[in-house]
Amino acid sequence: MKLVYSHNAQTHTLDVTRAGDEFEITVNGEHARVQVISFAPPRLAFLYNGKIVTARVASDGQKRWIHMDGATLVLERAEPNTARAQTHGAREGTGSGIVIAPMPGQVRAVLVQEGDAVTAGQPLALLEAMKMELKVSAPHDGIVSKIYVTQGQSVEREQILTEVTKRGG
Repeated sequence: MKLVYSHNAQTHTLDVTRAGDEFEITVNGEHARVQVISFAPPRLAFLYNGKIVTARVASDGQKRWIHMDGATLVLERAEPNTARAQTHGAREGTGSGIVIAPMPGQVRAVLVQEGDAVTAGQPLALLEAMKMELKVSAPHDGIVSKIYVTQGQSVEREQILTEVTKRGG
């Protein structure tokens, strides 16, 4: 997978290859091997150059925020998957209209009610995770048939938030 990030006004490209609990990372021609020790979102601990490093990770579709050693890096896919970005929170490939939480967090607002007509990409709910606000959007045009969460509720990754039924379907 190719990722890009900016640091000190320079853009860098990372090539990341996974092999079990290890990752081969190439940045600007330099190679490194990273071994994951534990990953209990949002906390990640890994071994790099003989040193244990702890980081906090959050994601929002195409972006990953990694906070470690007092700095935050924002990584983005070099080749974005625009379909996924537009239907953030929807289960990919199912066409079911089930909208899930892309990461653990807290529901800050439910922006629709059962029975509301929505359009593809329309925000349905706002989540907060690691002090970031994330809009969860409708996967397609339709009617909100079920809301499974309430404002203030904590949610787990891939917990069902809402369901949108296609019009006429």
